[in-house]
Amino acid sequence: MRPSPHRRGVTFLEMMITLPTATVLIGAMAFSITIMMRSKSQDDLLYRNTLGLTNAASQIASDVESATAFVSTSTSHIEFVVPDRDGDKLPEQIRYEFGGSTGVNANTILCKYNQQSSKQMFSDISAMTISCIRSAASSNAPNQALSEVVTLRSLDAISNGVFKELKINATNAIGEYFVPTVPTVGAKWDLGAIRLMIRSVDSNMDGVIRIRVTASDSTKLPIAPVFADLTISESVLSPNYQWLDVPIAPISRKTQGTPLCITISHAGGTGDVAAIQYIECSTGMPANANLLTSTNGGTSWTASNDTRDMRFYAYGYYDGYTGQRTFWNRLDLQLQSVGASSQRVETSVRVPAMPETP
Repeated sequence: MRPSPHRRGVTFLEMMITLPTATVLIGAMAFSITIMMRSKSQDDLLYRNTLGLTNAASQIASDVESATAFVSTSTSHIEFVVPDRDGDKLPEQIRYEFGGSTGVNANTILCKYNQQSSKQMFSDISAMTISCIRSAASSNAPNQALSEVVTLRSLDAISNGVFKELKINATNAIGEYFVPTVPTVGAKWDLGAIRLMIRSVDSNMDGVIRIRVTASDSTKLPIAPVFADLTISESVLSPNYQWLDVPIAPISRKTQGTPLCITISHAGGTGDVAAIQYIECSTGMPANANLLTSTNGGTSWTASNDTRDMRFYAYGYYDGYTGQRTFWNRLDLQLQSVGASSQRVETSVRVPAMPETP
């Protein structure tokens, strides 16, 4: 049997010489692994932050794109109206607001839907910057058929307001008392058109609606003379709420501060012939305007308290006017994440409805 070859072992001296080198190599490998893990962790954080910013910007932009009216805006909040989302035919009101850098809502974006409490929708956001871009009257805008007139008075939306409706029939009628806003002292004005938020109700579509513009007494109720008296057919209305522009023949020039009343009542047809939208707000509505209601078809009227107003626009002309009506055109939004100033998302969204600015 052939003996196995002799294998030389590692001496103690060789082990002592090699051990420091091995320690250095193991330490370098551990350091490299730590760096790699930190880098992966940072990459994951950057990804999560970017994804969060993108989701927040996308949701806000998507909602703003549907806006039909703006309630209020600043660099850190926006409140607006969108079409019906819950099937009750009435619009919804949405508010997005940055929660600030301190307090229970710090570094969050809050969302308020109608009268619900504000909720934290997005977190880890250190800043939100909003810019709303307006444009002057243009024939390209979808709601500017009355571009030659100016806005004398309007109410489209209000913070904390609740949208409601009143159905017009042989018994119930609705109206609005208002004083046109004419900033030029002593200027005379004239009415040119009104805009109402209205829809059809019954499927038979046989209704006729009477619209009147009258003078007002000292108790804010309609009286003679009647400046305009016209009717429209229910068949021209949509089953969903839409603005209806009603041209008004000149009513003779009025002095600054002269009030008017608009009334909408039943003029023919069975059942409910239309529904008119109004806003209710327990904290109060703008001055010099009041909702009017009638329970006897418009024979007599009652002025509400200062918590309800019809959604409407009154257009016309006044002496010395040199400005232009303006419309919401675009919103620019910038969001920035917490702890990484280089991480930000910017987006720009058009507002196709181009609602008129207050």
